[in-house]
Order: sequence, then C-alpha cells, then structure tokens
Amino acid sequence: MMLIDKIKAIEKYICENFEEWDLDDPVEEEYFEEYREISGVFEEDILSFEEKFNIILPDDVKALYRYKNGSKYLSILPCVIDEREMPFCLMSLQEIEKTKEYFQNRYALLTEFTDYFTNEDIDNMKDDRIKPYLFNKRWIPFAKYCDSCFLMLDFDPNKGGKEGQVICYIHDPDEVIYVA
Repeated sequence: MMLIDKIKAIEKYICENFEEWDLDDPVEEEYFEEYREISGVFEEDILSFEEKFNIILPDDVKALYRYKNGSKYLSILPCVIDEREMPFCLMSLQEIEKTKEYFQNRYALLTEFTDYFTNEDIDNMKDDRIKPYLFNKRWIPFAKYCDSCFLMLDFDPNKGGKEGQVICYIHDPDEVIYVA
C-alpha cells in the first residue's frame, strides 16, 4: 500500500474512531472539511525548505508534503509512544520554519539542565540512536500534539541511529524518545 493510501486510510479511521483517541468529532467541528481544502506543496517548496535547513527530506516525507502541507487541527498521525496515545497534527512547512525560530534552534545537551535532570534521569534516557541533547538545530519538528510534544526528523543521529529517523520531544517531564 502506498503512503498516500495509508494516509487516506488514517483520515477515514480518525473520522470514525475519534472518541477512542479522545478527540473532537472532526466532521462536526469542521476540521475534516478544512483539512480537505489543504493542498500539497510544489517541488520548489520542498527544495527551498531543504536548502534553508541544509537537509534532504526522506522520500516518504516529501510524498506526504506533496499530498498535504499540514493538517491544521486534524490529527492524521495517531501514535502510541511508550504506551502514551498521542494523536499528532502534521505541521505545514511554513509552520515548521516558524517553530524553528524558537524551538530546536540551538544545541543544548541534557547535562546543561541540572535543575531539571539528575544524572539518573539522563542515564535512563540514554539511547545509542539519539544524541544526548534536549535541543538540537538538526532536529526538525514536523508534527505536534497539544503544542508541547513534537515528532521530529533527526538529521544528527547518534552512532546507533540513522539520519532522518523519527524521534519525539515530550514536554513535562521533558524527554526525547526514539520513535521509528
């Protein structure tokens, strides 16, 4: 099944199972109608975005953005991360650029936040796929949940990771987790 076919199946699933995810009815709230009006981006938009952040987006991500440039309030990326159900909304390329102005716009190791993380906390978060940062300029948030948790593409993986892998920044308590 092609990626866009899978996204279309998720669209249908969310509209039919929104209550299971503790979401508002996307049809009644008109989220789905707004979402249907969103178009995809052109190849020039993708190239410009890649150039701005000095990255090459994975092919699946490019295909997704050619289909839809964001999802507004429709949570088209339902995820279960460490047993937490988190239905994410896809951010538009413009929203990503704006978010990068204040989030993931610098390098900051977990060890720089001694008021928030103990050595034990940092040890518990160790993952050889993810560098031990809380903030990293090479992490690109592309989906959000409750404006405080983000799925991010990791373009600066640790030795056990792969460029373009998906990680999640979860706020309160703050942590960064490998997703896919």
